[in-house]
Amino acid sequence: MKKHCITLTLLLLFAAAGCGEKLPDGMPKPYPVTITIIQDGKPLAGASVALAPKNVTAGQRYTAGAVTNASGQAVMQTLGKYHGAVPGEYQITVLKTEFEVTPLAAAERGAPKENVVGYYTIDVRYGTVSTSPESITVEQKTNRKTIDVGKAIRLSSAKAYKTPN
Repeated sequence: MKKHCITLTLLLLFAAAGCGEKLPDGMPKPYPVTITIIQDGKPLAGASVALAPKNVTAGQRYTAGAVTNASGQAVMQTLGKYHGAVPGEYQITVLKTEFEVTPLAAAERGAPKENVVGYYTIDVRYGTVSTSPESITVEQKTNRKTIDVGKAIRLSSAKAYKTPN
């Protein structure tokens, strides 16, 4: 009886882990990718990390993304549910914002009662594919990369992309 319980437990664990989950037609097998984000010498939690394919014209069309945990690690997922990323070259973007909410004095009926301002906490060059200095080639193995995004900043979203006159 004990042997059957162990076997049943193992089968349930494999099923819960998604073993054998069918990939969409034409999607290559993804491989594990973990991106670690460091800021001011410490792991950065709550940052959004995305992998954008560099060779879309060559058929590489699957993006991957994740949010960093308390250890600064983003365990990438393709299409939001498949562990890892498909092999290929990717540009890495990293973005973290914070919001400050302040009440407005005597708001008119139907008008907002508070003001919300977003602030970037990472150098904005990491936030777009065209300016990010980071990339990764995902191979048929476990892929890891650590990115140091430098010092913390506090740049309002309104000022971040203001174009000069």
